[in-house]
Amino acid sequence: MKKLLPIICISIFALTACNDAFLQKVPLASVSDADFFKTASDISMYANQFYAQLDPPNLNFRSGPDNNSDNQAPANRFSRSWNEYVLPATGGGWGKGDWLPIRRCNYALVRIAAMEQTSEVLKNSAEIRFFRAYFYFKKVKDFGDVPWIEKDLQTNSEELNAPRDSRKVVFDNILKDLDFAIANLPEESAQGRLTKYAALTFKAEACLFEGTFRKYHGLGDFEAVLKAGANAAESVINSGKFSLYNTGNPDKDYFDLFVQYELKGNPEAILIQRFIKGLHTHDEVRQLGEQQTGYTVDFVQSYLCQDGLPISLSPLYKGDQEFTDAFVNRDPRMKQSIYANDRPYRIYQDGQTEYRDLPEFDRNYCTTSYWVTKGYSPFEADRIQGQCDIDRFVFRYGRLLVTYAELKAEIGECTQEVLDKSINLLRDRVNMPHLTVDVGFVDPDWPDWEVPVSPLINEIRRERRIETCSEGIRFDDILRWKAGKRLEDPLTYKGARDPKNNNEYRVVYPGFTRIWDDKNYLLPIPSQEIALNPNLEQNPGWK
Repeated sequence: MKKLLPIICISIFALTACNDAFLQKVPLASVSDADFFKTASDISMYANQFYAQLDPPNLNFRSGPDNNSDNQAPANRFSRSWNEYVLPATGGGWGKGDWLPIRRCNYALVRIAAMEQTSEVLKNSAEIRFFRAYFYFKKVKDFGDVPWIEKDLQTNSEELNAPRDSRKVVFDNILKDLDFAIANLPEESAQGRLTKYAALTFKAEACLFEGTFRKYHGLGDFEAVLKAGANAAESVINSGKFSLYNTGNPDKDYFDLFVQYELKGNPEAILIQRFIKGLHTHDEVRQLGEQQTGYTVDFVQSYLCQDGLPISLSPLYKGDQEFTDAFVNRDPRMKQSIYANDRPYRIYQDGQTEYRDLPEFDRNYCTTSYWVTKGYSPFEADRIQGQCDIDRFVFRYGRLLVTYAELKAEIGECTQEVLDKSINLLRDRVNMPHLTVDVGFVDPDWPDWEVPVSPLINEIRRERRIETCSEGIRFDDILRWKAGKRLEDPLTYKGARDPKNNNEYRVVYPGFTRIWDDKNYLLPIPSQEIALNPNLEQNPGWK
């Protein structure tokens, strides 16, 4: 049973709504001048509003980012990955509301600067600096170059007509904010707030994206960024404070990790979202039961067999002519991520159990017959609308380990020692053979990347795809690797074999062929924003 710790429940979650209401009732200009930013606790209370804006846990269904990628095929085509995104007149990630979190951070930081810089003030100020970095990083991912602003703007501020700053300038400032957060945040937080290790983990992830984006898109200046990310990840690993959740059951542990009602104290939890009955709950399990998406056959084929070989080379592979054959002798994470016929789909409160007879194809349930089961609880109590209290990760140690391995590989420092303290720990959890630096095979089905990579990086990318599926990062990976052309492979939008159609792979979008356009690596700036500020230049391909 979860303890209803008031300081956690109220300060991080409940007061988020209260704080929004407060900001709506009292103009920002009057909050601090007379009543606020007098003590360190004022800063902490102000920061509460940002916790709810960390990446939400419901990333693996319906509108989740992975639906843009080669991993999933949702019921409706996603406009960006299908080159159907239309240049907006307003909004589009650049509207007033989209920049509001950054303005709120700047508003606080300007006023915090006038306070006495005690250790508590510095600690709580570090939270605001973390969140500014977090929100700005999203802007860099979406638009590339963006204006870097450090003060709260008014209607007459000159910065409203400023040009975009280079993404490199902006990212340098993001790293300054993160380094300040790392230096001033505590190593632990009993209240579940940000810590030094959460900031280090985010720095590693941000550096991986930015460093590889620069590398594969030919922007230069990537080496120092990748090294900074590797050092950040290594700091978390060497702290000894985290490890993988592992009870010694390779056929259950990975699945069980994502359906925990209490992640506080879990060794893999770097930062989590806690959910508590009657106070803070979600609807993800119910929606996963009617997910309106599904894994693609391309994703399913990427799982290794239990001998550590790909399906193109392993004698253990049974093919996929029969739906259940595809699961035989595969990496145990496959059956713990993708629904198989022998797993309960629903367990009713009276004890009755329901199974699904696959393959089946239903746009309202699963488009491909490869159901997303990672994070899905079959218990009926968890399907009650808006009442699920399964906790979710914000930053997870297992994901950090694959990030670390990739960072080291990209700077040519991925030794066997690195693999053994990262990817091979993940493989140990599911009793899979270790990855070696020489890989030991050439997979004829490795993706035809636009920018070729080594066998080792190919396998690290495979491991990242498997370990982090349905965690909302695969499309980001496609973008940073300059791998949009991968989405043109028809297997990236096909499902399981359909017995009603000559046992051919299910075509999710009959009559449509996906063509990638490189302009979609970045989003466009809305046309009205450019009209209002002629100093803004449009992203390539969107004029």
